[in-house]
Amino acid sequence: MAATAPVAPPLPGQPPQLPPGARVQQPQIVGNNVILHRGPNFFVRTTYRPGQRPTPLRRPSGYAPVMPKVMPQQEQRIAASDTKLMPAVAPINPVKTKKLPVPPWLEALVITIGLLVAAVAHALNMFNFPRYELDEGTYISNAWAILHGELSPYAYGYGHPPLAWIQIAAWLEATGSLFSFGDAINSGRVLMLLYALGSALLVYLIARRLGGSRTVALLAMVIFSLSPISLTYQRQVLLDNVGTFWLLLALYLIIASNSRLLYIALGGICFGIAFLSKEIFILFLPVMIYATWLHTTKFQRKFILVAFTYAAIAICSMFVLMAVLKGELFPTGWLPGDTHPHLSLIGTYIGQIGRGQSQGGSITGSMTAWAQADMVFVVLSIAATIFNLALGWWNRKLLLLSLMALSFWVLLLRGGVVFPFYIIPMIPLVALNAAMAADTITGWIGKLVRFDLIRAVLILGMIAAILSYYATDPGTGIIFTQHPTSAQTQALAWIRENVPTTDVIVINSYLYTDLHSPAGVGGGEIYPHADVYQNVATDPTIYQDVLQNNWDRIDYIVADSEMLQDIKGSGSQMQIITDALNHSILRATFSADDHSDQLVIQVFQVIHKIPPEQVLSPNGGNGNQLALMNDANSAWINPTRQEH
Repeated sequence: MAATAPVAPPLPGQPPQLPPGARVQQPQIVGNNVILHRGPNFFVRTTYRPGQRPTPLRRPSGYAPVMPKVMPQQEQRIAASDTKLMPAVAPINPVKTKKLPVPPWLEALVITIGLLVAAVAHALNMFNFPRYELDEGTYISNAWAILHGELSPYAYGYGHPPLAWIQIAAWLEATGSLFSFGDAINSGRVLMLLYALGSALLVYLIARRLGGSRTVALLAMVIFSLSPISLTYQRQVLLDNVGTFWLLLALYLIIASNSRLLYIALGGICFGIAFLSKEIFILFLPVMIYATWLHTTKFQRKFILVAFTYAAIAICSMFVLMAVLKGELFPTGWLPGDTHPHLSLIGTYIGQIGRGQSQGGSITGSMTAWAQADMVFVVLSIAATIFNLALGWWNRKLLLLSLMALSFWVLLLRGGVVFPFYIIPMIPLVALNAAMAADTITGWIGKLVRFDLIRAVLILGMIAAILSYYATDPGTGIIFTQHPTSAQTQALAWIRENVPTTDVIVINSYLYTDLHSPAGVGGGEIYPHADVYQNVATDPTIYQDVLQNNWDRIDYIVADSEMLQDIKGSGSQMQIITDALNHSILRATFSADDHSDQLVIQVFQVIHKIPPEQVLSPNGGNGNQLALMNDANSAWINPTRQEH
């Protein structure tokens, strides 16, 4: 091999000489910059001013060597140096620019129209359908108690964290609307309408970020907002509706964060609020951590995962901290010297875990109710989740959504109590999974026919088909035509017109707030001894102090069919109410159509064997049940009274 001739060193003021046959590589010039080195995520540039000669600080002597503007080997030297590449910081979920761009104002107009349609669908007949449920009455009465300085009108039993009804109380206090819409529960349903609209907007934004298509996001919003299941359960004053909004907000902040710490921290806080609204949302914590991992850059990942997890757990732990500060974390006898009977957080959840389907709703009965309301939704909840899970190996966004849905299916299929409204957190997850699955399938079709616009056309066709299906479905019609709450309102009015305010009345929880407030339906004096049947049977403050373990001190029982079934199925636990029913006569009956059945409310008057001299409390009985409950808070053990 021939030796390369040595290259003579350059003379002063001359550029360096190159070996024979070597070519001078011209630098890359972009704008006014010379690019010295370009890597995947990193480049070095210098200022380049063609035709300009800088003014020297002093007159050149003619002997100083003149360096070239760009040294020929400079780029190679920089490329060979050990330079740390910067991480990729491009948006992880960018909003894609389509070939046919849509002006932002047009997209905003479409979103507004979609939200208006959802608002009308949810608000129409909202105060008449569905009927008031026991849980609605419980949470409204708890919110009313918050306005009076207590967590609950009875002793707080840790059945659920209190933040959801604290939010309801804040709404009632800020608007002064406890009875502005009729029954107290109606005011809570107005707030649920606002949560539903906020959740619909978040579903659109999440689908827009994950799928990048406006039509896909609109499809998700339509499924979420207009399903008969959504129109039924999202109207009700339930903790699930409150927690679902905060869960969706946490998810949106994470996927829109682009690895920004502020968004991630706010997402953790919102997830903590979702948990404090209802504890079942803790099931989503592992998947939310995975969502955080998925939407952060590699060099930030450890720190941001710690930040999200810390923020979420710190907020969630406030529920445990409250129990610790009240000395009610462990059941009686678990700690040395703890012999005084009291409520406990751990004891409450041990009791809830042990509840079987015989003590309430079952997954079979709930599935039947969901299928009767919207069979298409039930099919999508299974098929779309499985489809996205199968494709999750190639598309992590589909995997994320399918894992979120599967996390909640674990709760529904665990074998415990499952009520129909438990599906509420699944509604947005089904909508997102179905929309993203549709986006994937139509994308395949678009590639097959080599016409990308076919995707939007197909998805718009799906939206039209779904709207047509919901408009003609008989299950949707009853949502806007039936008035089952009319029977409950009539029973409430009958009590105010026919029952003395000093009588002891056993009621369901949806009547509690109206009878304990002078501004309730019918107005007038309050009924301080109108108590929820579960508490009458299990709260010693009532059955011992007020009733003295004597059914003969009960004057009226106002019951619907579910309440009567619960009383008869509880055996000796509700013996005092059963004995009162056995010595009563029917005074009034109110009924209304409710789905394919009828809601029947009956008013029974107890025929006393011995007229009671005094049925009021030993404290004088001037009407403040809250104060009476507070005095007995530490002595009441009620493991059976649980909200759903």
